[in-house]
Amino acid sequence: MPKKVPFYPNHEDNMHCALAVYQILFDYFLQRKLSWQEVEKLSGFKDNTAAWTVTIWERMANIGFDIRMIENFDYRRYAKEGDAYLREHFNEQQYTWQITHSDIRNIAPRISSFLDRVRPEKRSPTLEDIDDMLNDERLVFVTLNSRVLNDKEGYSDHAVLVLRKEGDGYVIHDPGLPPLPERMIPAGVLWKAMGGESSTSEVTGVKLAARPMRADVLLARLHPVFSRAALAKLFDKGLVTLHGKALKPGEKIMPDAPMAADLSSLQQTTEEIDLPVLYEDDDAIVIDKPAGVLTHVQGEFNPEPTVASFLRQKSKELEEGERAGVVHRLDRATSGVIIGAKNKRAMSWLQKQFADRAVAKTYVAIIRGHVKQDEAIIDMPIERNPKAPATHRVGANGRPAQTHYKVLQTNDQYSLIELKPKTGRTHQLRVHLAHLGHSIVGDPLYGTGKYGDRLYLHAQSLEITLPNGVRKTFTAPLPPEFAELMQ
Repeated sequence: MPKKVPFYPNHEDNMHCALAVYQILFDYFLQRKLSWQEVEKLSGFKDNTAAWTVTIWERMANIGFDIRMIENFDYRRYAKEGDAYLREHFNEQQYTWQITHSDIRNIAPRISSFLDRVRPEKRSPTLEDIDDMLNDERLVFVTLNSRVLNDKEGYSDHAVLVLRKEGDGYVIHDPGLPPLPERMIPAGVLWKAMGGESSTSEVTGVKLAARPMRADVLLARLHPVFSRAALAKLFDKGLVTLHGKALKPGEKIMPDAPMAADLSSLQQTTEEIDLPVLYEDDDAIVIDKPAGVLTHVQGEFNPEPTVASFLRQKSKELEEGERAGVVHRLDRATSGVIIGAKNKRAMSWLQKQFADRAVAKTYVAIIRGHVKQDEAIIDMPIERNPKAPATHRVGANGRPAQTHYKVLQTNDQYSLIELKPKTGRTHQLRVHLAHLGHSIVGDPLYGTGKYGDRLYLHAQSLEITLPNGVRKTFTAPLPPEFAELMQ
């Protein structure tokens, strides 16, 4: 009897469908259960942005998977022509989705090595290709339009895993949402959801390559968060085994062999980071966070240095954890003043002030165009956007949100404005300004910016009472690129 294929559902944010498929593949072929944090790292998933498969397929090929990929996308042309090629290749709905929800604009540096390792077939895939892959004992990863799959209008990119063909239909694991394991899909519906003759879908068949690998190489590829030197010591101590027998580093084993390794003696470390300090005492530290630095990571471990890891460098009183010392947060692409706590007492003191709205925050942003009034209060409720759960929008069912703004300077294209939020809703400033038709420059979620651009939003000042009872205002100078853009 064929081995049952495990099922993993999509994350509740509805942005992890492809990652759920990768979890299935690793569990089925390698008996390795990946956490969200592990599969995000392997696939290159960041900032609630769908990751193109160039990273995961190359890495899986490197650890012993046989990857057969068919997709009518010219990666070499895209590396040369950029956005112009995307507009030619995709229709308007597809283009908007990819730019808004995927990391397509960040994959260029990986294309050369990906093409050398995976060598995709550049053509539109067919149902016959899926049949051939299934007959070759592969599980088949397919990207398609989930709106069409579920008999709805519109476009939303989605990933499913085809398990087998039954009669005139296919049995798939659909991560959802809602999650639907062993879902039966008629062949005609699957073909339509793939785009039919004008398909831009990807069809990739996956199985293990029938070739052994060195045990130390396989171990290093399965656990990339540890150094090769650290993993090598496990072999010396007899802590890497196969069927209860200690393995030597150079022994050849199949990638799906049940190799076991005791990793408990290894330390996962995060690279140290040095951030500009505006103020520091025994209880608190105020930082001028540069754009591009995360406030904290999500998940059990991520080696990327953050504000939280910097705070742990500064205080031995902070407990381990991804948010240790973090009182409030700024988005990765936002720069400016952020305050952290150095002990539990200070943490409670400072957090209570944010909860009670006893702090005063001032931001400066550059927006597109010119607002009608030079000074006003935006009073519009904000809710999560059900069509794109990683984003928010103005909506009647949302929570109250008020933002005071004042125009400081204008030029032909942009306005430099001061923003004082009266409430602290997620993405409040970005949502309010985008709703007015004046998105913040560089905003990839609510405007026309690209992922990786600098968001022209800066937390200029923070007024707060410190744990020692002193009320202070901390100010971070405006980054020079603001003045450059306004000129």
